[in-house]
Amino acid sequence: MSRKRRKRARAKSVAPDAAPASRRRADAPAAQPSAFATLVGVSACFVLSGFAALLYQTAWMRQFSVVFGTSELAVATVLSAYMAGLALGAGIAGRYVNRITRPVLVYGILEAGVALSALAVPLLLALANLLYGGILGGQSEPADASGLGQSMFYLVVAFIVLAIPTGCMGATLPMLTRYVVRSEDQIGPRVGWLYALNTVGAVGGTVTAGFLLLPVLGLSGTVWVGVFINFLVFLIAAWIARTLVPLQAASDTTARAAEPDTATAPARTFAGSGRRILGSFWILPLMLISGANTFTYEVLWTRLLGHILGGSIVAFSTMLAAFLSGIAIGSALAARYARNAGTALTGFVVTQLGIAITSIVIYESLHLLIPELAGLRGNAWIAMIVLLPSTLFIGATFPFAVRILATGQADAAPASARVYSWNTFGAIVGAAVAGFVLIPLLKYEGAIQMAVTVNAALAVAASLLILRRRYRTAVAAGVSLIAVALIYRPELPEEILRTSPMTDYGQGEIRYYEVGRSATVLVLEEDGYLNLRTNGLPEASTNLRGAPPYQHNQHLLSTVPVLARPDTRDMLIIGFGGGVAVEGVPPSVETVDVVELEPKVIDANRILSEERQIDPLQDRRVQVFINDARSAMRLTTKRYDAIVSQPSHPWTAGASHLYTHEFMQLAKDRLNPGGVFLQWMNTQFVTESLLRSLCATILDVYEYVRVYQWTTEVLFFMGSDEPLNVEIDLSTTGRPLIDDPIHYLEKGVGSVEDVLTALMMDEANIQRFA
Repeated sequence: MSRKRRKRARAKSVAPDAAPASRRRADAPAAQPSAFATLVGVSACFVLSGFAALLYQTAWMRQFSVVFGTSELAVATVLSAYMAGLALGAGIAGRYVNRITRPVLVYGILEAGVALSALAVPLLLALANLLYGGILGGQSEPADASGLGQSMFYLVVAFIVLAIPTGCMGATLPMLTRYVVRSEDQIGPRVGWLYALNTVGAVGGTVTAGFLLLPVLGLSGTVWVGVFINFLVFLIAAWIARTLVPLQAASDTTARAAEPDTATAPARTFAGSGRRILGSFWILPLMLISGANTFTYEVLWTRLLGHILGGSIVAFSTMLAAFLSGIAIGSALAARYARNAGTALTGFVVTQLGIAITSIVIYESLHLLIPELAGLRGNAWIAMIVLLPSTLFIGATFPFAVRILATGQADAAPASARVYSWNTFGAIVGAAVAGFVLIPLLKYEGAIQMAVTVNAALAVAASLLILRRRYRTAVAAGVSLIAVALIYRPELPEEILRTSPMTDYGQGEIRYYEVGRSATVLVLEEDGYLNLRTNGLPEASTNLRGAPPYQHNQHLLSTVPVLARPDTRDMLIIGFGGGVAVEGVPPSVETVDVVELEPKVIDANRILSEERQIDPLQDRRVQVFINDARSAMRLTTKRYDAIVSQPSHPWTAGASHLYTHEFMQLAKDRLNPGGVFLQWMNTQFVTESLLRSLCATILDVYEYVRVYQWTTEVLFFMGSDEPLNVEIDLSTTGRPLIDDPIHYLEKGVGSVEDVLTALMMDEANIQRFA
């Protein structure tokens, strides 16, 4: 053997567990530091891998919203497709991982696969956008999301687009588990450590994307950062793999033997415990239920915290980072105790009871945090205080479950893949059922009771599967279940529901409270008005019967377009709110279509309709469509003389997409020649730079633009492809004021001077300002 070949052979011996025993003894002093350094390098790669994965998830969710919209249905289907890819990738890797002789190299190749397929996502989304209009488009009326067509299209397209990158992501954990676990007592500790490291990276990715990359680099730039990180991980993993001796591949017979026969497996002895249980397959359905329950908590806490923190991307990133931080810390702590199956079983029971107890404590004391903390730092502390305690126990379940399932060293990687797959599929179920069925049906108080009951039931189920010497654990878990089911009766979280991230504490009697698919809807009665809130944010106020009249700027939303185009006959209003804009539609308009995202908003207006002065739902001209505004307009061929967009709070996830160039262009495409687009904006929500950006955006879409300010804090942006000579036309023809003077006087417009004094900027001034 030449000197070069001998040197190469020595370099490959840095993995002492894979080298022959004689070589390990001879090289032990030199090889051990190299093996440790290799483990550190692999761990660092997995942190970066988690970092990139959350960059992608954050960016992809927003990129998909350009095609699918921001309805809860669209968000849930994209999230489900993302998690389905993770579960599928882990499941496939689990079947073949023991045949891989170079798992670190394969891990690096998987990371490169994530990067390459991530670059294809925008192209596939562009194709999906064409298919979306081609397959579901051409409808004569605005599309309604109540049918199966949209949801099935969302799910199929999202899975096809994300299957390869997320599948590669899901396969990485089993690959690295195959490398790092070299003995039976390392199964729980090292799997838990890997899971924790990957989640730590995910926390970093969440915070960096929400606070830095998205605002500075945008969606495409954020994705490119993820691609760079994935390729960097590939290069590091490939370099590390060069120094490692290949592992011994398991034969088909050995691989099958490593997998427990779940149908006929006899009771087996836990290593180091002397206690026996029936075969370990039972942990998989328990982890599936646990995964579903975890997402019930995530939806529950996210909705409740939204009343305190708001619905911005920064607030969501803060909550997600806190949630993932608890999982990372919990997994790392559990890794220290999951050295044998007996201890892991006890740990699993304890974690389920811990989730239930901490969730009860947080729910009952959440209102105490409201007046104590404020601002970004305060919001972060609130998110940590609320989410960290229970997520510590949630994160601990994974390493315990893997240690329970794994029969030995050779089964560590397949066991981690199976647990990951079952748990993730459970999360898919939980994400869909919690948001669409469970929480809307049971509301917050019923959902928290059911969730903690499920945790107690999981603890009892795990305890009862022990055959000997665990009766005390089983009895304790059973007592806990009975206490939760029969004694715990959570109440309506009234103080949280009244809380708003932008206004004072809500006063008045609660007249309506429902939890919808995308928002919590609350109606408060105070001083003769009905104030409607969604997720704590004020949407509109309406007059009760007998209340004194007052000028409402939202009436003008549907009045001003007719001032510009007196012959307007067909109008589209985006966002129903309290129905005030619909009340203001002039009688000359013949048809009024309304697109509303949250069905509970319509229910609230319908239930209280008899108590208000005007019921817009009784207007025969009005048709209501439940959908995201983009999807509703994207799929119809119907055109309008005027489109009024009144989404409130542009910093929230559901409304922010309705202030973009893409949305304004879509609205323009649905206008008749000379039609008018009107955009509402509250000056409380904008800085000077944001206002300049909004002016520049609407100028880029519409040739003729004007800005009106009817009250101190409200701006109306009006655009058209034909000149807007509102004041000149009004002074020349008198229309539309002479057509129905009473209607316009009631809305505060009696003459051309009223319109002129509200004019803030014409085209020339807007161009200079922007």
